[in-house]
Amino acid sequence: NILLIITICGRGVFMENIKEDRRIRRTKKLLKQALAQLMDEKDFKDITVKDITERADLNRGTFYLHYTDTYDILNKIEDEILKNIQNMIDQNIEKTNASDSVIPALKPIAEYIMENADICRCLINNKASVDFIEKFQNLIYDNCSDIIKRRHNVKDSKQNEFYLSFITLGIIGMVKKWLDTKPMVSAEEIVVFVDQIMTYSSAALK
Repeated sequence: NILLIITICGRGVFMENIKEDRRIRRTKKLLKQALAQLMDEKDFKDITVKDITERADLNRGTFYLHYTDTYDILNKIEDEILKNIQNMIDQNIEKTNASDSVIPALKPIAEYIMENADICRCLINNKASVDFIEKFQNLIYDNCSDIIKRRHNVKDSKQNEFYLSFITLGIIGMVKKWLDTKPMVSAEEIVVFVDQIMTYSSAALK
């Protein structure tokens, strides 16, 4: 009987933790969505914690349970998006090597960006997110470098560095244009186009 009580209590604590985790995730999602909406309306420097909590219909105490200030929530959103993109690349890189195409690695990322279009659009277009653009560029550059070396068996050279810079900035520009286009074209169309560009332009590599 004691074991049964402990088991039931344990399950109760477990279910309580699940509900709490869901509640926390929902709260953070509301705060992030509120920030994204506000960044679409005015400069980030003019956004206050009060603005965010009023838009999210939450109190300021709830905000401070998770973030220290507006810059903290912005940095955490940036880090989360970049981490998720890198994880998707890591999970699909082998498929890319096997198919000789970047589509398997890029499609989940394009779908993720499309699902989070509002916040991604704000991060790319907002002046306060300069660090995000730089980190995003570095992420693309480093991963493209690995993919190209595997696919084309090329060594490091100035020419290849120029090519990677061209591809990196091109992808950033395409993502920005894609997010700014309404209605957005499908993730699949964008991915196929990027794959074609990388395939055709790689002929310049030596």
